[in-house]
Amino acid sequence: MKLLFRRIGIALLFAGLSFHCIQNRDDLFYSAQEGNQKTFETYALKNSACGTNKLPGALLLGRVKIDDLKLCFRAIELIDCVTWNTEGYVPGSCKAIGTSFK
Repeated sequence: MKLLFRRIGIALLFAGLSFHCIQNRDDLFYSAQEGNQKTFETYALKNSACGTNKLPGALLLGRVKIDDLKLCFRAIELIDCVTWNTEGYVPGSCKAIGTSFK
């Protein structure tokens, strides 16, 4: 029984360590500079298509998950110009972007 608990403990330790390594991989994140640059590029393309001059509501201050930004950018691409031109409109997926300071 003691051996079983030790094996389970070791398995949980390795599982925890591997999860930690996956979560902190740098290739899953953009730096703040990269994220802001790509955000401004996406806004510029949409503004050009819709004839507006809208700016992002906030700057990214730290690393941001690439997948989160891609989801935001896709939402911007799919928005029609009438909705895009609405004052203060920001897609929900863009509001939910989390920043990591690690």
